[in-house]
Amino acid sequence: MHLKSRLKILLAERDMNQKDLADKTGLTTRLISEIANNKVKMYPKEALEKIMVALDVKDMNELFKIVEVEDEG
Repeated sequence: MHLKSRLKILLAERDMNQKDLADKTGLTTRLISEIANNKVKMYPKEALEKIMVALDVKDMNELFKIVEVEDEG
């Protein structure tokens, strides 16, 4: 199992883009892009908290979805 970011969906629902979120949180657009595109191995707690506040997300399950990963070998 692994986490899949729902950030793109949340931004679309709020008519926002990654730059808007960067401006609102003080995070870099690069970090936001990496989170949105599931390129982050370890999510910085402070960054997630800022994103949740900026998007008015109360539960981490709104920000991420748990997905099953099939065994490749």
